[in-house]
Amino acid sequence: MRIFVTTSNHPSKNSTSNIIIKNFIKNLKENNSVYCIWFLYNQKKNNMSENSDETIIDIHDYNDAIEVLKKTKPDCILANNNQYATIDHAFSLAAKFLKIPLIYNKIVDFTDTDEKEVSENKFKRIMKKIIVKNPETNQHILPFILYKNKFLFKTKNKMNINLYSNIKTQIEHIMFNFIGDPKKRFTNLADLNLINNEIWLKKFKEYGIDEKKMVITGNPYWDKYFEIFKKINLSKNQVMHNPIKILILTTPLFEHGFWSKKQRDTIIRKLIGILIKEKDFLFAFKIHPTSEHLKTYEEFTEKNSKKIKIYQKESLWDIADNYDIVISYGFSMIHTEIAIAGYRMVFCNFDQKFRLMPLVDLAIDSGFVKICNNLEELPMQIHDLVNKQIKFNEKFDNEIKKFLYKFDGNSGKRVSEAIQLLLKNYEQK
Repeated sequence: MRIFVTTSNHPSKNSTSNIIIKNFIKNLKENNSVYCIWFLYNQKKNNMSENSDETIIDIHDYNDAIEVLKKTKPDCILANNNQYATIDHAFSLAAKFLKIPLIYNKIVDFTDTDEKEVSENKFKRIMKKIIVKNPETNQHILPFILYKNKFLFKTKNKMNINLYSNIKTQIEHIMFNFIGDPKKRFTNLADLNLINNEIWLKKFKEYGIDEKKMVITGNPYWDKYFEIFKKINLSKNQVMHNPIKILILTTPLFEHGFWSKKQRDTIIRKLIGILIKEKDFLFAFKIHPTSEHLKTYEEFTEKNSKKIKIYQKESLWDIADNYDIVISYGFSMIHTEIAIAGYRMVFCNFDQKFRLMPLVDLAIDSGFVKICNNLEELPMQIHDLVNKQIKFNEKFDNEIKKFLYKFDGNSGKRVSEAIQLLLKNYEQK
């Protein structure tokens, strides 16, 4: 079985999408010979690599999706259901044109009701992303955005879509990023839609996706956490030792266009300044594994008298036992992980109200997550939180089922069964 995957993060990086795809592949390999073709699209050009299990190819070496698929000859294609995500849509169209089974998976567990909050100030956020240089390449992102749109245009051109229609949809595609309704991004193109939970099943029905093409599997992202949370030894008792060990869990708000560089720098420096004054605090940073840059945080910490450790490649749950409490902000699936695990967290708003990820509101009700609206009060809130015993809200089990479907470690297995059934039925047509 040859599986084709689109990704903006190198497969060696543990991005959310890569974790999910690797889970698919691991489960498929239990009953099949599987070869994965990773199509990497990001601003930095990567060299092609190949081994007995996978091939990694780069967008900069190709002109259009038809060319790529004819060369790689996959048995199925995995992509994101978003007609305004340039590369995913290019391969979705190419898959239908070449009659290759197309599979959509949904990465996030929250719904469009939540995403509407994220869409506020969309124009401002996109302009920041366009204007600011990528720290990794030291180049502006705009040329690469145009490159991706050119890739989509050439794909549609090869499908004999007429010039007027091609130009019209390209303009609509660009305008959607500024003024588009998020609900209109979904299409009914896929042969199989892998659905995380019943919330999304209901939403996709409303958006016109054929129910016969949908299978609820749960989100394979959570499979490993089912095992991790069974084994992890997080104390639910009061923290009695000194110093209090604090982990600052950052989120890439600047890198994703939500903050300006000045905003991020000012807030991180202020946070360090407040924590470093407390003699009974020992703190470290855990930065995003793919989107943030180690050098940036080394510059924040190098002028301080105390040595401040910075983690990046490490998983939070490999180091969680070493820390009593987390400070975080923004929005990330890792906040839901913290809520499920029962890990103490102070969630900082920094003069703006961030959307809460699933289950975090119940963690707040349970008392082991606190909201901080004033950084000057942060030390007091940390002391208050470590002196509390952790207890879960009685609604937790029902809410976990609502968002995670079956938190049993078998979502990837259900995905594998759905994909195998699709390909079997495809062969019989």
